[in-house]
Amino acid sequence: MRGVQHPMGPESEGVYWRRRAGLVGVSVLVLVLLIWLVGRGLGGRSDSSAVQATPSVTSINPSWTDTVWDTSTPTPSPVDSSSAAIPAGSTSGSASPTPTPTLAGCQLSQLRSAIAAPSSAVRRGSSVPLTVTVTNQGKAGCLWDLKTLPVEVTITSGSDRIWSTADCAAWGPSGSHPIAAGKQWHFTVKWPTQRSTSGSCTPASEELGTGTYVATTTVKGGATRKFVMHLTA
Repeated sequence: MRGVQHPMGPESEGVYWRRRAGLVGVSVLVLVLLIWLVGRGLGGRSDSSAVQATPSVTSINPSWTDTVWDTSTPTPSPVDSSSAAIPAGSTSGSASPTPTPTLAGCQLSQLRSAIAAPSSAVRRGSSVPLTVTVTNQGKAGCLWDLKTLPVEVTITSGSDRIWSTADCAAWGPSGSHPIAAGKQWHFTVKWPTQRSTSGSCTPASEELGTGTYVATTTVKGGATRKFVMHLTA
């Protein structure tokens, strides 16, 4: 311990202490230099790892730059007036209207008529609504023209002709009516439980007797359909 605390030798004690201090200083410098070199090496590797861990935009997917990574406010594009929407109700000058398909006229063989009333019991002096149904039995729609294929409703009692829509055009239907394949068209006429006179729209004042009356319908000479009524007082 004496040699450590009090150096012994041909030189003075101060010389030995200065040598010791210099050796310690060199050792400290070497240690600091080693620590700095080690720290720099570790820092360089961590920086490069950080750089490699951070993906670039183009290395992930270049197409994402417009949606995910670009946070700038987009500049609105100018509107092309030539492609502007056309307001509802207006038409384009170049657009042509869709032609409406033309229906062929109905043939007598296509049409079937039927007739019915709310009740078969009818009171004298009442107005009886008679509903006529015309069915298109064809495979295609057609246009029923009542000028070429008129429909007639007639009331008879035995062989006595009592009343008919043929006596007054206002009592029956008129015009043209489209009927789709398998569909029906309806109209109603009213029998005032009186006689009619040919060419007159005013029923006769004669009072009818009680009994059986038959309403028939036919489309221009086609098959007739009947509905039987009983007229009571």
